[in-house]
Amino acid sequence: MRTTVIHSSIFGLVVGDALGVPVEFKKRDFFKRFPVKDMQAYGVHDQPMGTWSDDSSLSLCLAESLCNGYDLNDISQKFLQWFNAEIWTPHGKVFDIGIATAEAIKMIKHGADPVLCGGASEMDNGNGSLMRILPLLFYLQDKNDLQHIFQLVKEVSSITHAHFRSVFACFIYVVYGLELLKEKDKSEAYFKMQFKLKNFIADNDFEQKEIDLFKRVLINDVSTVPEKEIYSSGYVLHSLEASLWCILNTGTYQDAVLKAVNLGDDTDTTGAITGGLAGLIYGFESIPEKWLNTIIKKNEIEELCEKMNMVVMKKQKYNVVDIKESTEFLFFWGHQGPKNGTLSKACLSQWWPSPFVENDIIYQTAEHYMMAKKALLFNDQQVFEKILTKKSPKDVKDLGRQIRNFDAAKWDAHKYKIVKQGNLLKFSQNEDLKFFLLQTRDKVLAEASPVDAIWGIGLAEDSSNAFIPGNWKGLNLLGFALMEVRDEIPNL
Repeated sequence: MRTTVIHSSIFGLVVGDALGVPVEFKKRDFFKRFPVKDMQAYGVHDQPMGTWSDDSSLSLCLAESLCNGYDLNDISQKFLQWFNAEIWTPHGKVFDIGIATAEAIKMIKHGADPVLCGGASEMDNGNGSLMRILPLLFYLQDKNDLQHIFQLVKEVSSITHAHFRSVFACFIYVVYGLELLKEKDKSEAYFKMQFKLKNFIADNDFEQKEIDLFKRVLINDVSTVPEKEIYSSGYVLHSLEASLWCILNTGTYQDAVLKAVNLGDDTDTTGAITGGLAGLIYGFESIPEKWLNTIIKKNEIEELCEKMNMVVMKKQKYNVVDIKESTEFLFFWGHQGPKNGTLSKACLSQWWPSPFVENDIIYQTAEHYMMAKKALLFNDQQVFEKILTKKSPKDVKDLGRQIRNFDAAKWDAHKYKIVKQGNLLKFSQNEDLKFFLLQTRDKVLAEASPVDAIWGIGLAEDSSNAFIPGNWKGLNLLGFALMEVRDEIPNL
């Protein structure tokens, strides 16, 4: 399985949740005598090993909804579908749900506005929105406006928990997660989060008595609080403090989630909230394989993570899920044009010969640009220089396979942007190519390659499924990159 930061974090959450399910509600004294050291079966909820709770279910509902864009109504409907045991249950039924969440979903069922469904009183500050907020940070990962981030966190939390305390706990968690996404050290990210939120608070007229409740997290260093003063109940402030305390006082994924579960009480939620951050920090490989292999519906969760990664983290403007069957398509594949020399759709190919320049370097084709940037990404200067001497795109593709220190996850994170930039240069620097691309107007550009499931649709043009995007076997990344280039060229 090819893993991404989303796999790391989502599976981190699910595994932490599943570790806590069998021992939920047991007190800390119990764990002093019988600490959780491994994944267990049955127990409190009588569930098989690897079973996750509503914490994971609602997180997966949010993740799935965000794959189609930000839509509160869609998020709330996904929650309702879960409540009705239609989606994202480990075994086809709901076995664990908080009172506040249940009441909110009943209001959704009766057609209430999603942001008005969550309880807004001081008694409505359970951890039901904090436990599921994690996927939102991936949607927000390129946003810098804290006011905008706060507003979206507030809306998503308010579907089930609308009180400021719940909202602000979610906000702190998301902002810390966003700092971790910038590859900061966990302690550095924590202090950076504190600094940003102190300034944010100063710029907003929040009720001081509410802000004061977060003093241990925002003003002090929560990691220095003695364990006996860290609580792990279902109260949102306790859950936030406990999860950050576990993260900052351990050095591995395994140690973090076990420390969280062994705090007792709301073990599944503390495990999930901690696990999401720990996965983000230490990576997918840090999660014990034997734990991952017990997770119920592991394959379905993997597919969702891959989908969310392609849609949310790549920040593509176009995606397969957005394309309708009734849309007009322009299929292309191959780089050989007509013998009479006229320009054809073959010019859309990465291998089409049309030199362009960037920083005084001439690239013979978009394929040359792609492989050259790939070599530079992994600091292989030798292969980079060889690529510039070759005329054949086939030769440079072969060189691309020889790049040293190649890392698939890193390449996945950069390849779409590189290919888009190469084609932007290619089509903007050649008037004939630019004219051809612009004349495709609103057509969906699709590389009808039956052998390429990444850059193409994985199907030939004459396939009956070529006109049904939902049945494509590929991601069509090249086609979508070209469509973005087509949108941007007129503004250059």
